[in-house]
Order: sequence, then C-alpha cells, then structure tokens
Amino acid sequence: MLEILEKEKISKLIIRYSLPALVAMGVNILYNLADRFFIGYYIGRLGIAGVSLTMPIATLNLATGLLFGIGSGVLMSINLGKKDLKRGQNILGNGICLLFLVGLLQSILLFLFTDKVILGLGGTGDLFPYTFDYLKPLSLGIFLQVMYIGTNEMIIGSGAPKKAMFIGLIGCLTNIILDPIFINIFNLGMKGAALATIIGNFVAVTFQLIYLNKYSPYLKLNFKELSLKWNSIIELSTIGMPAFLVQFFTAVVVILTNIILKNLGGDLYIAAFGILSSLYLIIFLPIVAIYQGTQPILGYNYGRENISRVEKICKKSLIYSTAIATLGFFIIILANDSIINIFVNTDEQLKEVAINSSKIYFSMIFFLGINVIGAGYFQAIGKFKTSLILNISKQVILTIPLIFILSWKFGIPGVWLATALTEILMAIITLFYLKRENIKIII
Repeated sequence: MLEILEKEKISKLIIRYSLPALVAMGVNILYNLADRFFIGYYIGRLGIAGVSLTMPIATLNLATGLLFGIGSGVLMSINLGKKDLKRGQNILGNGICLLFLVGLLQSILLFLFTDKVILGLGGTGDLFPYTFDYLKPLSLGIFLQVMYIGTNEMIIGSGAPKKAMFIGLIGCLTNIILDPIFINIFNLGMKGAALATIIGNFVAVTFQLIYLNKYSPYLKLNFKELSLKWNSIIELSTIGMPAFLVQFFTAVVVILTNIILKNLGGDLYIAAFGILSSLYLIIFLPIVAIYQGTQPILGYNYGRENISRVEKICKKSLIYSTAIATLGFFIIILANDSIINIFVNTDEQLKEVAINSSKIYFSMIFFLGINVIGAGYFQAIGKFKTSLILNISKQVILTIPLIFILSWKFGIPGVWLATALTEILMAIITLFYLKRENIKIII
C-alpha cells in the first residue's frame, strides 16, 4: 500500500490524498463556519460579531493542534518511509499525550479567566454578554478541539487520509445538526452553538482514538507509549513549530484587526470582518487540503531519498493551489452579493459594508496558493529554518506592520489593503526560496 506513494502518478496521488484531507482539515474550519452561519441567521449582527471576537481562541487551538499534530505526522510519514514502525509508534504516543495535556491546560486557563480574555479581545459594551455566553461553555471543550486537530494530522501521516475524512465528517455533521436545535429550538442562543461544537469534537476524538488503537494498519496507538520522552518532544515540536507560529501570529493579527476596527468603525465592521474571514476560509480550505494531502507523500519520498519525485510533487501542488485561489477570487468578486447575503439575513447595512470591503480584501487572494504550498514544502521535508522564515515573514514582518501603517493612513480600507499587499509580497519571497531549491511554478 505504501509503495503507491513513490510509484503512482503524481496528479492522481495528490487528488487521492487531498480530497480526504479537504474534508478532514475542512471539518475544523466548518465547525467555526457553522457556528457563524447559524448565529448570524438566528441571532444577528452582535452574535456574529461576538463569535468573530473569539477567532483568536480558535486559531490558538489550531496552532497547538498543528504544533504537535503536524510534527508527529511528518515524523510518522518519514519513519514509515524508512520502515521504522517502532519509532513511528513512539512518536504517535508522545504526540497524543502532548495534545491532551496542553489542550487541558488551555481549557482550564480559559475557563478561569474568560472575562479577562474577552476584554483583552475587545469584547466590551454590548458585545460582552454575547461573547461570554459563547466562550465560557466552549472553554470546557477546548482540549477536545486541540486533540481533534492534532490527531487528525497523525492519522493522515500514518497513511490513512480517508479514515481521517470519515471520522471528521461524523463530528462535523454532529455539530451542524445540533447547532440549529440548540440555538433555536432549545433557545440556548450562543451557549447552544458552543455546546454543539463541544459534542461534535467529542464524537470525532472518540472515533479517532478507537481507530488508532484497534484498526490502524501500520502505526497503532499503544497506550504504553503514552508517556513523554524529551527527545521525541523536541523533534516533533521543532518540525511543527512553523505551523504553530503562523497560527499564533494569525491570532495576533486578528486581535489587532478587531481592536482597530472597533476603534475606527465599531461592531458593524467587526461583524463584516467575521464574514470576510469566513469567505477567506472557504478559499483557504481546498488549498490547505492540497498542503495536508501532500505532506505524507513528500515526507515518505523524502525519507526514501527520491528527491526528483519530491520536486515534481511540489510543482504540481503549486499549480493546483494557484488555480483554486484564482477561481476563488473570481467567484467572490463576481458573486459577492449572493454569497455575503447568506451570512447577513436582513441586515442591509452589514451586507453593504461586507461587499465593499471584500473588493479590497480579496484583490490579491490568487497568490495564497503559492504562499501556503511553498511554506508547506519546506516543512514536509524537515527544513525547519526555511519554513520558519516564510511563516514568520508573512505575519510579523508584513501583515502586522502593514495593518498599523495603512489603517493610520487610509482608515478602515487600509486594514483590508494590508491583507491584499501581504499576499503579493509574501508570494515574491516564497518564490525566491523555491527557486533556490530549483522549484518553479511551471513544469
């Protein structure tokens, strides 16, 4: 079975692994999108603005999950390529243990300091009760979110992307079904959306652990391996650190953006930002799927020292992801009225603001594929420093300074322009590093 990773046609292999990864990784995004959709529909502007304020929390959960999940998944793929199953199982056990312990710590801290966290995110005035009703109960299930995200990466890394897909679908469908029931029928409002998310994650994690313990064909979860070994922690954390940092600084960017929007335009623009972020995630989703799907393929072939095949896989991934980003750009620009209307129900003022803002916000989105796949390539082959440079450059060197400078110069339009300029500048940097590896976007 593993031999197909080095023998099957590359385009077919990418599709075979990326489609399950699309669903598996997309489930995590859909959890958040489902909450925003039903809250926006049933509760309105303040509800969706309240959920938007919690985006940094969701991003930090994603960061922790990817830190240990991607690090473990990449090492598992490489050790599968080397036929070192014992080492692969050791990495799996250490990764699961880290996900649980760190996720539990995040749950406890968020539960104890919910008020302070909300105020720090900018949730003052009318927004506070909406944000509190969502975040307080959600804090109890943070460790489940972290475990789901990270364990999903490990299942993909073990060579079973379809299993990750089906398990993720079960959890996501549970959340989607329960959202309208808890929010509207049971009249729980924001608390109902949080509860639906927790139950969905619980269901998914339960199935993940059952699969890894009983049905995984290559690397099984041995409960004797659920112990922390310092060398394994350092190794998997080093590989996963670039993914962690990009999500961490993404959270910082979201916090800064919300604070600036609050000061310049108020809750209306925070809600609009929540809608734009949701649309961004829809484009981001299939590109991340390609990135996730190619990780075990790249890792396996790199472990087998099949460098020419590694380069071809990267080139194909760049082409596919750029095509997807370009398609997303045209769909949102040409049909933004219909798309945004899904989120706003009858709020015409919010709809108008979101439509006008989207024209700037998404103007350079077609460069997104280059940036995601480029950084992912260096991560998959274990080139930590290069991956770290690319991930840090996008948020710290480009996005954060641009938000401050352009919002000061142009006001709220400058916030949207900062995102657009970041994409094109980051693409130039990424292509420079890929060229040094003899990888170009054309075949």
